[in-house]
Amino acid sequence: MTREGTVNKQKSRQPKESQSVPPTDEPVAPSKDENKLFDIDIFRAWCKSCGICAAFCPKHCIRLDNDGSPTIGAPDECTGCGWCELHCPDFAISVHPRKPPRKTSEAAD
Repeated sequence: MTREGTVNKQKSRQPKESQSVPPTDEPVAPSKDENKLFDIDIFRAWCKSCGICAAFCPKHCIRLDNDGSPTIGAPDECTGCGWCELHCPDFAISVHPRKPPRKTSEAAD
């Protein structure tokens, strides 16, 4: 009680059950975006091989070859963040969602 005779109601600092965080040791199902695959296209005629894309790719999908030109080293690791595309000074990189393989009549059987 406070001096005025009223009860002081403080909010509980414990999380409600709906706000509980799942334990970190349990596997978490990937979201739809995590299952997406992306393709990276490098337009060689426009690229001056500055290396910005390879140096700052968060997943190291783009690497430099022996000549210093960027190559796609791990295409399935690309998250589609677009960092390389946005920061390329030559506009020589394009990142886009990978299209699913086309179904052929043989695959349908």
